[in-house]
Amino acid sequence: MPDILKSNWATIFGLIGPLAYLSVYALWFPILVVVLFNIPGLLTTLRSDGLISLRRYLPYFALPLFGGLSAAWALVPSDAFSTAMKFSGYICLAILAGMVIRGATEDEKRKIYLSTAIGLIAVFPVALLDIGLSGGISSLYKSYEFNPNMYSRGTAITACLLIPLAIGLLRYANKWFAIASIVLCVGVVFGLYMEAAKLAVIIAAIVFFLVKWQQKLFWPIVTIPLLVAFVFPVFFALPLTEAQQCRLHYMMDSAHHRVMIYQFGTEKILKKPILGWGLDSSRSVPGGAQKIESIKCVRPDGQPTVLSIGGKMPLHPHNAAIQIWLELGLVGSMLLVGTIALFLKRMKRAVQSSEGQAALAASFCSACLIYNISFGLWQSWLMFAMILIGGITLSLGASSALSQRDEV
Repeated sequence: MPDILKSNWATIFGLIGPLAYLSVYALWFPILVVVLFNIPGLLTTLRSDGLISLRRYLPYFALPLFGGLSAAWALVPSDAFSTAMKFSGYICLAILAGMVIRGATEDEKRKIYLSTAIGLIAVFPVALLDIGLSGGISSLYKSYEFNPNMYSRGTAITACLLIPLAIGLLRYANKWFAIASIVLCVGVVFGLYMEAAKLAVIIAAIVFFLVKWQQKLFWPIVTIPLLVAFVFPVFFALPLTEAQQCRLHYMMDSAHHRVMIYQFGTEKILKKPILGWGLDSSRSVPGGAQKIESIKCVRPDGQPTVLSIGGKMPLHPHNAAIQIWLELGLVGSMLLVGTIALFLKRMKRAVQSSEGQAALAASFCSACLIYNISFGLWQSWLMFAMILIGGITLSLGASSALSQRDEV
């Protein structure tokens, strides 16, 4: 079995779909397999290049290093230190997986795209059937009560995967299989519950066609979410009036709660704007567990009512920009933006074709949307998903044309 995996390691990408929908916290497994079964090649690369091949990756560790240092002032020092260590581990895995995928042969790339598509196509009916049976399948291996929202993570991953996977399939697979796979992915994203994933697909498609049309639009487009993230807390510095809250609540109650979380987070940011409250302190910030104050509203039917929204900070702000500012302040925000900009620069150099760069911009913008609406910045499953999505996007580059200088 190990010999089979060594020669067919790219087929492990077929696990992305099943794990994304059925066991999202095990997304580390495909990454580990990719790295473990390519250790001889990695060692050869490291021996031939020495420390030169590693020095270029040092800037990526600036943020976790600063996060580790924040244990000195963090609300819970152990949380700051452990999260910094985990983040460093994610970066190491991403570097090693990237080195493997960057050197993949054309046949291995074909297997990556085909396996990923087959895994997604195989799991879609299971997820849909489980929803139709009100958890009849998931209840066999999960102890908590069924909720269709449990598939939102898989839907988000599918949305971010869509563009690079589509390009890879159209390049390497049968045209009709590629088209059918794309249609099925889009259908599942728009059929299952997760509004952010739907919006991510729309934005990704627009970005892809714009950058494919004019490559010079790459940097202006990817800079927009970076700048928005950097100044995001400014948008929530002023509190909403009760009347505004009521209107927002009856338009979309989940959006109302998010806005209240963002405003609470911004209030805390302004108290420690330079260094923040310490890495991974969102769950411990004072007052986060409190319920948002009740407000008086008039329902759409004209009847008066009193609304009491959920916690002010339920574990994390559900927004990457608010979270990095809250935990690591201005310094952390600058490090995050700088690190991402460096990563995009190197990825852009690696995927030199117009469609590859368009797919990179599209995936980045869709991931930014998912990170800034739905999930926490340091969630392990999301980090692993981003490594896998980044690997698939990187595989759109021409492996033989890359020099050591161009490593991601």
